[in-house]
Amino acid sequence: MSDVKSILFAEDNPLIVLAYRNALMRAGYHVKVAEDGLEAAKIMAAAKPDLVVLDLMMPKFSGTDLIKYIRASPTLKSIPVIILSEVSIADLAQEAISIGAERVFLKSRCTPATLIGAIKQLLHDGELDVSGKPPAA
Repeated sequence: MSDVKSILFAEDNPLIVLAYRNALMRAGYHVKVAEDGLEAAKIMAAAKPDLVVLDLMMPKFSGTDLIKYIRASPTLKSIPVIILSEVSIADLAQEAISIGAERVFLKSRCTPATLIGAIKQLLHDGELDVSGKPPAA
């Protein structure tokens, strides 16, 4: 029986995927990568991840469409979603929160350590964050 949490990382930029996938794997997570929103939806239907990290601007099926798909599905709706995007349009980020994303990070201001801290907060139900940072409000 494995206690390893699985993360679906939906991102179409291979350099971002490489940096974050490696950091997540070093932090002890099992990571599946989807290069577009449609592939992410197929992966989720086959194997429900513990958490989803996604870009808002992806081919075939946008991040906002994917959040709507997740929140409309009885088997997927409780999965936490973190947006990692370069979309700096406040309205789009606000829409992502309003339709069910738990956190939104700009790629230019996020590090793998920041993302891992947020993942630990969402997946480990209030366990202390190893960075020592208080939970985000």
